[in-house]
Amino acid sequence: MNWKPYPTYKSTSVPGLEQLPAHWKMLRLKLIAEVRGGVAKGKDLSGMETVKVPYLRVANVQDGYLDLTEVEEIEIPTKEVDRYLLKAGDVLMNEGGDFDKLGRGHVWRGEVSPCIHQNHVFSVRPHSVQSEWLNTVSGSSYAQFFFMCHAKQSTNLASISASNLAELPVVLPPEDEQRELLAFLETETGKIDQLISEAESIISLLREHRSALINAVITGQIDVSGTGKETA
Repeated sequence: MNWKPYPTYKSTSVPGLEQLPAHWKMLRLKLIAEVRGGVAKGKDLSGMETVKVPYLRVANVQDGYLDLTEVEEIEIPTKEVDRYLLKAGDVLMNEGGDFDKLGRGHVWRGEVSPCIHQNHVFSVRPHSVQSEWLNTVSGSSYAQFFFMCHAKQSTNLASISASNLAELPVVLPPEDEQRELLAFLETETGKIDQLISEAESIISLLREHRSALINAVITGQIDVSGTGKETA
């Protein structure tokens, strides 16, 4: 794909991001948003006033969407609800798990209210950047590389701390340009998603044809000898 480049660029020291438009800024995440940890399970609640609240787990926070078909509840001290309460516009990012889950997330729109989040899901609350832009940046290749480089890793598992996440360099075009770029992305990715859907439908039909062809051959419904006669 060929896109029109910007007139001038500047170099960066961020791995995987060799350059960016000269008029763009770059700030660490902690300067433009608050990284908020979630509630931990298994605490001793003896003698405390408690309440049950819906909460998000890693399984709910997928790459680019939320799976809210099964939202569980957790019992926590009543006085701690506000501390973990999600707010529309929060950007959800997974602490880790399998490598493909590291940092993945989506923007919270207040789909369940009230709702809090588990400690394996970060709630990043922007104050100097658009939620949609921050969420898009977190899914970029350079951000994913940053997460991997700063995560604790074991066999097939990885996790990143809130302090390391807060150091993520975030590219920041001017706000009006952010909106233009997000609109462009929505349009173009929509086209790609449509092509993927059409391709999947074609693949499904081809698989059905393949299966039918195999069945026809092995049940003698097709004469490949060209004679139309029985053979001894």
